Amino acid sequence: MKRTAISIVVLGFFIVFAGCATLPLESRLDKPVSMTGMSDITVKSFAVEKQAFWLFWGLTPLIVPKVDEVVGVEASSHAGVQNLKITTEYTFLDYVISWFTGGFLHSRTVTIEGEVYD
Repeated sequence: MKRTAISIVVLGFFIVFAGCATLPLESRLDKPVSMTGMSDITVKSFAVEKQAFWLFWGLTPLIVPKVDEVVGVEASSHAGVQNLKITTEYTFLDYVISWFTGGFLHSRTVTIEGEVYD
């Protein structure tokens, strides 16, 4: 009985603290990428949602979205990207995934938003 209680406490600890994963976000594009306004002429806005996954309660990255892939596609035929905003959320689906796997598989929803300009 004591062993079961300890196991439940340890499992609860891992589930509660499954959120210490690092999400590296960087850009190496040959076009300007700014988190502030660069131009008064905005061609279009974009918002893309991606899932990020880690193993072992956030210790080992499995799938981490790359900012270059999203921003590169949007900026390919334009001068650059401005007003870039990157948000990570722990959505209901992320809670369900972490709960069903006991925190072994940890996920976050990453939203990348911005505007392209010429």
